[in-house]
Amino acid sequence: MTQPHEPDTGHAVPNSGRRLMLASILASYASSFIPWPLANAQTTTPATAAAPEAFLNVSRVITGRATLDSVQANRLYAGLVATVPSFVTQLNALAAFIAGNPSAAKQLQVSLDAANAPFAKLPRQIATAWYVGVVGAGPLARCVTYETSLMNVVVSDRLKPPSYAYGPYGSWGRNPLSAA
Repeated sequence: MTQPHEPDTGHAVPNSGRRLMLASILASYASSFIPWPLANAQTTTPATAAAPEAFLNVSRVITGRATLDSVQANRLYAGLVATVPSFVTQLNALAAFIAGNPSAAKQLQVSLDAANAPFAKLPRQIATAWYVGVVGAGPLARCVTYETSLMNVVVSDRLKPPSYAYGPYGSWGRNPLSAA
């Protein structure tokens, strides 16, 4: 029954609370399609710039690989700049040391330790970043890559990085020795 002062149009009065909830659900759903770099554009820092050639050259010497993934290099460089104090200064000094001592490149860590270089820890940090995919240490440690880290890439012809079960659901529950 309708009130005498309200006209009966046959339409329900819109519920503003329900409309607000539907609009917020639609907005959150639509925002899930925004690419991560665009969504994170306000928080980007100059450290996310492309890795300099010095970083790539030093990385090639440390890893012993002639080619390295440039996208991964950019991410590792940004992570190292963010977590290692004075990384850029140490990197430039390390690059100068390698350029000035080409014979030392084969035994780089031994040469740095013998020279008592203040940047002697840097090759270990760069190697860890490339091979393990983690930059920084302790509470500052950040995982930058996993599947494409060199520890997984160099053995990818035989092994796959451990993740989930490789067989059907529950296959990890069977004892492989008792399976016939």
